[in-house]
Amino acid sequence: MKLVAIAIGLSLALSGSRARAQTHADLTYAVVGSAPLKLDLYLPTNGVPPYPVLIWIHGGGWAGGSKSPIPGVCNLALAQGFAVASLDYRLTTQAALFAPASVTFPAQIHDVKGAVRWLRAHAATYQLNAARFACHGSSAGGHLSALLATSSGVSALEGNVGGNLGFSSAVQAAVDFFGPTDLLSMNDDVTTPPGSTIDHDAYTSPESALIGWNQPGQGLGNIKANLGNPNAPYPQLVQLLAQANPITWVDPSDPPMFVAHGTNDTLVPRLQSTRLSAALFAAGVVHDYRAIPGAGHGLGGPIDPVVVAFVRGQLLGPNRPDAGTPYCAGDGSASACPCGNATFAGAHTGCAHSLGVGGNLNAIGVPSISADSLILRGDSMLDSTALYFQGTGALGGGAGIVLGDGLKCVGNPVRRLGAKANVLGASQYPGGADAPISIKGTALAGATLHYQVWFRDPATHCTVATHNLTNALAVTWLP
Repeated sequence: MKLVAIAIGLSLALSGSRARAQTHADLTYAVVGSAPLKLDLYLPTNGVPPYPVLIWIHGGGWAGGSKSPIPGVCNLALAQGFAVASLDYRLTTQAALFAPASVTFPAQIHDVKGAVRWLRAHAATYQLNAARFACHGSSAGGHLSALLATSSGVSALEGNVGGNLGFSSAVQAAVDFFGPTDLLSMNDDVTTPPGSTIDHDAYTSPESALIGWNQPGQGLGNIKANLGNPNAPYPQLVQLLAQANPITWVDPSDPPMFVAHGTNDTLVPRLQSTRLSAALFAAGVVHDYRAIPGAGHGLGGPIDPVVVAFVRGQLLGPNRPDAGTPYCAGDGSASACPCGNATFAGAHTGCAHSLGVGGNLNAIGVPSISADSLILRGDSMLDSTALYFQGTGALGGGAGIVLGDGLKCVGNPVRRLGAKANVLGASQYPGGADAPISIKGTALAGATLHYQVWFRDPATHCTVATHNLTNALAVTWLP
């Protein structure tokens, strides 16, 4: 069983530059229509070739943006020995440039996959490790990063851009910052707060332009009103939207994925990432999902080292010092784990309930923000089961009681916050008369607190295939 730690921190965008051994700018990886598609390849000043590769996919609503400049996370990866490839792809506003080729979906993913194949075909030239590719993108780039990760080998999305068809377009790890997923659900996923500045169902929306249904009287809302209409073009449009959804292609063979989304994002609803996390969890895909309290449509800064650590852990091995360390080492019992729960390596007894950032992790918990309080959620667990919400340190209005019958965390005094019943696969804390977990006040600035949702149900959960489940998250409150 794969478990998770979800770390949360308010973060700001970061960009900049570092000295690099070589920068290969404007490398043409394909020609589409009459126009070239280009990428910039940065090689690190340190590290040992062949270099692992981080592929950056810019955002901009599939309508704008550029491969240059690269964001801070790419500079951090360069400093840690990664090569970075930043690529351009066809935008929905560039019909004249690429004519007669299309600039609507699946043009964008065809281009991205073409770039990956080009990089592999030229790996020896630039001393790249073709077996260690990761992708990262934000917003529309996050969507394409997730889609690249989940759709390896899907013929409709592979395309033939740039040729090199004898090379794989697969990646070995992926990062998705606040990318859309299920486009038809964008409006439905908007919550207030924070609300939305975009009517995603309108014919003027970026999503409507992506699939080429962006004239008056059209748009995603029109498609939703015609989901059962057998007449063209509605079946084709519905199929196109399904193909554009990374969740459609999720299966257990997908590479590890890091997903992050700000809770105050008013451009892409956070539930779009929640949907992806739930699908990855259901398929057993290693992933790390992080909701960032108070952050809007933009991440970076403090979360960047976490992203690079995750990618390093996946591409270079989970035993690296920067791949994450356990902070909860078991339930403290003298007996073996009940019901086939996974244990840590070695002779350790007790249950591997939660791990630190990075490594082979699987996210199943989704926190959210209400007013000035953190809400802890237990998702994807059995109904009618007591879920125990636990935490460390000062916890707002109340510290709960010392845990006496479950998890013990090495190095972290764990205290019981409360128990909740799971209904329809979910529960949350606090609720009702529970003391809030405050996200305000200087006392928490810079502190990292650990929380967990835990249950044991030996009556119905005692096979190797169905272990007890836990959620774990580490919340870093920044100044």
